[in-house]
Amino acid sequence: MVLLSSPVRARKKRETWRLVHAAALRLMTERGFDAVSVDDIVAAAGISRRTFFNYFAGKEAVVFDPDPDDPALWAALLAERPAGEPLWVSLREVLLGYTAAAADRMVLQRRVRLASPELAGCSRELADQFWEAVREWAADRADLDELRLDLTINAARTVLNTSCPHWAAESGVAGLHELIRTGFAFVTPSSPERITS
Repeated sequence: MVLLSSPVRARKKRETWRLVHAAALRLMTERGFDAVSVDDIVAAAGISRRTFFNYFAGKEAVVFDPDPDDPALWAALLAERPAGEPLWVSLREVLLGYTAAAADRMVLQRRVRLASPELAGCSRELADQFWEAVREWAADRADLDELRLDLTINAARTVLNTSCPHWAAESGVAGLHELIRTGFAFVTPSSPERITS
């Protein structure tokens, strides 16, 4: 028996995740979330139910779970922010960068939610893992106590979660970016993290 090397195995896992994810979103966009079963997804993806559940906890997870490469993307976006940049500006730019990189997936997710009212919210648009990574980065970067740090991160999260339900999918990611920028400008924290640009 030949064992796959770790990089090959990781690549195969990413490919399988994306295959299942794409098949599920395609079916849900066509039929609506409720009309698509796990059996429909596995048939469309050409995999077994066991394989499906190795990757996803259920149908909702297929819609909302982050791509396997997202943590590396988040780390790169956070690392790109210049030293001395106000935290609020950095948070806005990281969100804009991430949503630009995930634009195709996010447009499909938005269409699925619009076709399925029970998924209309955006609370899992960016998974908790993303916000945990952002908070850890911000804690090292910003000179804020725990309360102010959490308030700042949660304010940024609220901007995104409030923008998403107002986003028209046909406007593409540019429409979402306009809403995010508007939200960040409106919810500008007081000193020391005032928005400056």
